[in-house]
Amino acid sequence: MSSAAFRRTRTAAVSLASLLVLAGATPALADTAASGDVPHHPVLHHRAPLPAGYPLPGDRTYPEGIARQHGTPWFYVGSTTDGTIYRGDVHHPATSVFLPGGTDGRVSVAGMKTDRAGRLIVAGGATGKVFVYDTRTRALLHVFDTGRTDVFLNDVALAPNGDAYVSDSTHPALWHISAAELDAGTVRQPLRVGVDLTGSPMVYDAGFNGNGLVVTPDGRHVLLADYNDYAFYRVDVRTHQVVPIDLGGARGISGDGLLLRGDTLTAVTELDHPDGQIAVLKLSHDYTRARLVRTVHGHGMHSPSTAAYDGHDLLIVNFQFQVADPHLPFDVVRVHAE
Repeated sequence: MSSAAFRRTRTAAVSLASLLVLAGATPALADTAASGDVPHHPVLHHRAPLPAGYPLPGDRTYPEGIARQHGTPWFYVGSTTDGTIYRGDVHHPATSVFLPGGTDGRVSVAGMKTDRAGRLIVAGGATGKVFVYDTRTRALLHVFDTGRTDVFLNDVALAPNGDAYVSDSTHPALWHISAAELDAGTVRQPLRVGVDLTGSPMVYDAGFNGNGLVVTPDGRHVLLADYNDYAFYRVDVRTHQVVPIDLGGARGISGDGLLLRGDTLTAVTELDHPDGQIAVLKLSHDYTRARLVRTVHGHGMHSPSTAAYDGHDLLIVNFQFQVADPHLPFDVVRVHAE
């Protein structure tokens, strides 16, 4: 799952020597400095280390999607089991319930993203709905509904113009929400097909197909992972042309979650890798070819689903899909994969 990069902010800790000066532990030095008789020396600041993990409440949570909100310390994670959405602060390990499960018909959630307007856009899995919330007030802004029961809305990616695209794991479609629809005051709206994938090179089989996705910086293409087939496709959102991405012979690369930064595509999966796999690939300028640079395993991952950027780190969601005896607590772990 799913896409866009965010910068993290860190709290700076003042050095012990500076604290002693400010507290008056060395009054002579403090008084002289105040009079301007001592040359100024820069105070060294030390960055507090960020938590390595963020535990989530509950022993049946099975979290799948994550969104890192730009310009804030917040990240959001959702439960596939009951639709609860949790919020955490990247500086502190504790997380808490942000939106209780079951409200607004949100009984399960998958991928999610936050946009520039401070909205949380959440794919509702088998509900066939996308839920949109105001992260400041927690108010429900929109419910976009496919009106279908044969769908599984899996992940969300945002385009530079504010549009949102939603992958579907069981129905051959790439769903689309325009920026105008997100800005509209109407709460309940139809969710429309952006690209019909029927008859395209991306063949839908039994199981999970369309999964992680990202939008290219020019907004022209969606890069979409086919989870079942260890394949990736470039989807032109204007012409609807679907082109397989040549992985140069690399095998075993799947994309439950995707991230794109520059020409680097990062794919996260648990498929065939219970300890998790982060695959880092370099894309060609036209996004039709990708070269595997490296893979990362372990680092506290337990059958992960997706990730979000937090500066140069990845916040990895330990989904543990279909694991009967999961490693508890469910959590989000920080991995440096660049």
